[in-house]
Amino acid sequence: MKVLVVSDVHANIAALNTILEKEADYDILCCAGDYTDYGIYPAEVIERFRNLKNTHLVYGNHDLHVINTYESKEWKNVEDGKYKWVHYNCEQLNDQGIRWLKQLPETAYFEADGWKYGIAHQYDSGYGTIESRYAFDKYWAEHYGTDNTGNRRLIFGHTHRQCIHILGDGMEWLNPGSASYRRPDDPDKTAHYATITDGEIRLKQIPYDRKPQFEKAKEFISTDKMMRTEIQDFMFFFGDAKTSREPLG
Repeated sequence: MKVLVVSDVHANIAALNTILEKEADYDILCCAGDYTDYGIYPAEVIERFRNLKNTHLVYGNHDLHVINTYESKEWKNVEDGKYKWVHYNCEQLNDQGIRWLKQLPETAYFEADGWKYGIAHQYDSGYGTIESRYAFDKYWAEHYGTDNTGNRRLIFGHTHRQCIHILGDGMEWLNPGSASYRRPDDPDKTAHYATITDGEIRLKQIPYDRKPQFEKAKEFISTDKMMRTEIQDFMFFFGDAKTSREPLG
């Protein structure tokens, strides 16, 4: 069996489609949240996931932020210089898309090839990670029941840090990384994800067309509407800026 693991797509349909085309033979797909925000195609990403089969999906903190911003209607009257990508995402979405985000669970569970899997966007309210077998068992009991027998894996997103963390035999957690972008200390521009084939995890990266995201950011440079740091982030993540705070031309 082949499990495709993605996370933190962030409204980046080009990256998502590239991964899905490459791994079209998956049996199960799971996503650890953040379908929206900090990207330009939230409606297209939601529609893509709505039409996928055999999925296990959870929401992320950016999805909650988009929901709250949309329902508050604050995105309809944003002062120049304070406009963010979350406001742009709300403009691209409608009530149906928001309802889809709201029906997503906080956690999900499935089994494959002798492993039990628990999925959540993040471990705690920040960027913490599970560093001990005790913390793993405690988290598992709180979210997936007290049965701690057999091989167990937890899948997280949120940090955009691709990794496999082995705590002991049959006790592991992994993060597929972000399908869209890295942290500012990592200049890698590829889409990150993972596959688990017959129980074997492989962390993967794939190039994709970053131009649409980059071009949209360039459109905002000539206006005073978008917050400058939001544009600078895009110039680094999707363009060729050397840092996420390069001066804008």
